[in-house]
Amino acid sequence: MIPKSILFQRHVLYAYLAAKANKPTLCFVPGFRSDFVSSKKSIAIYEYALQHELGFLSWNHNPEGSVTDWYQDGLTLLQHISLGQHYFIGASMGLWISLLLSQKTLPQGVLGIGGGVDFTERWLMNEVPAKERSNPDYIWRRPSLYDPKGYYEIPVSFLLSSRPALIMLKPIDNIKCPIYLIHGALDHDVSIDTAKELYHHLSTSLPRVSFDLIQDGDHQLSRQQDLDFINQKIDQMLT
Repeated sequence: MIPKSILFQRHVLYAYLAAKANKPTLCFVPGFRSDFVSSKKSIAIYEYALQHELGFLSWNHNPEGSVTDWYQDGLTLLQHISLGQHYFIGASMGLWISLLLSQKTLPQGVLGIGGGVDFTERWLMNEVPAKERSNPDYIWRRPSLYDPKGYYEIPVSFLLSSRPALIMLKPIDNIKCPIYLIHGALDHDVSIDTAKELYHHLSTSLPRVSFDLIQDGDHQLSRQQDLDFINQKIDQMLT
């Protein structure tokens, strides 16, 4: 079972397993409204860390706040733990936050799984009714297969407050480590076109960016064959 603790600032639930001497830590950053405790990817990465005597760190995003707040929460947690050598593994929105953190914490590598960055702006400009896009009090019901109600209630205030975290508006040139992107061709939450746009955006300013497409993979990438492929990419990232 993944060990759990509470960071009292903003009540962030996190798990931390210290690395053996001179070993790095794998930091799994979950996606939007995802829970590392029940995530198959999180559990698989935790087991990988145990097997290889690596450290492990993961945390849930506070229900209150925006992507900007969640990035700051992650930075506060990393500073609280005082991590040494580390790698980020970001699922969906977790890749967005991983890339933001990577500009501050100098990881050895970043692995994105079904990565979705700047999605708040796409939702705001492409899906929220035009007359409500500047109304912070408006609650937009976005259809979702992951919620029992069939939709997420998305405050426009959340979308507006996430704007300071947007990363596609300018080149990213201050990440020094390799970046590995994995995406499912059947991903209906983050399209292949959006994933390739991110790949090209990163590739224009960063020297080591790779992109692997899993032809029968969806957004979750949580089947055993997906988890095995993720482990292979972790192997590659660590060598």
